[in-house]
Amino acid sequence: MFSKALWLKHSKQSRLALILLYLVYVVILPFSYYNNIFEMNRALEASYTEYPSIYIGEFSTLAFISPILVLILSILLIGIERNTGGIDFQFSLPYTPRQLFLSKWIFGVVHIFIATVLLSISTLIIHYSTILHQYIDTSGFLPIFVTLFLFSIAFLTIGLAIGTLTGHYFSQTLFTIFTIFSPIIIFFSVLSNLKGLFNKDFNGLLEIEKKIVDWSISFQSGRLSITKDFDQQNVTYPTFDFHNLVVIFIYIFVFLVIGILCYSRNANANNGKLFVYKKFGHFVNILFVYLSATCIAILTSTIANGSNVVVYAIGLLIGLIAGFYFYKRLNKFFE
Repeated sequence: MFSKALWLKHSKQSRLALILLYLVYVVILPFSYYNNIFEMNRALEASYTEYPSIYIGEFSTLAFISPILVLILSILLIGIERNTGGIDFQFSLPYTPRQLFLSKWIFGVVHIFIATVLLSISTLIIHYSTILHQYIDTSGFLPIFVTLFLFSIAFLTIGLAIGTLTGHYFSQTLFTIFTIFSPIIIFFSVLSNLKGLFNKDFNGLLEIEKKIVDWSISFQSGRLSITKDFDQQNVTYPTFDFHNLVVIFIYIFVFLVIGILCYSRNANANNGKLFVYKKFGHFVNILFVYLSATCIAILTSTIANGSNVVVYAIGLLIGLIAGFYFYKRLNKFFE
């Protein structure tokens, strides 16, 4: 897992993603934090009616950018090598599939950790060398950086795990994105079909929606900013949300296990195709057709400007046919 040869191979393979990762963490984010000095000075010189509150240490954007960067990293570590044939050479090396997968995961985790540490150090240097330390303390940084670190690892793990199921970086990208948002997508598709086919409002299902949001990885970053309120003369700091952390750890554990188990099967026969497992491909085919039918049914119903059950059913039927043939053509393109 800690072989120098594997480490160098992963570094060469993922160079672009690493450059982007360190550029964001070490240059762009610290510079963004430094700009808070000018915002703070303007707020201090103006009345609180003009600046009732300002965000200091706004790291929420990183909760959006970092998952994208680590997903690119996961695609470069697994998806690309399935297309180039490098995975065949990799499995010929004197390492077990489990060691190979864990080497990729640890490689990604180490670089995320280093980038987060560098971000923390540069942020603290800027903090203590400017006026910012006079108005806020550093207690809010720990929850921000720890949450971002674990949040990024969760997305890296999901991307790598999906890469063990897909045979092409194209399908890895799309199915990873779908997996991240799948709880919400599937819930709303079911809800839309119930409303469309039965012409009723199922408001009782809204409680289920809240629970799904609470357990979806895409909503687990929480609050990642420090707010200075000039009206109330107080500062609001983010804290650890233990529910969010538990959900993040569950996603990391589940997808790490999935990745190790699937990669250990050494399924390389369908490299370059959409999915390396035919049965899993059939499942995705059914899911794709269902979601395509739902989208077209909703679109048909919207165009018809009504809630007619017959119109919705016709839309579903058209969507089923269109989705089936589109996926068939797509699958044939990658054969």
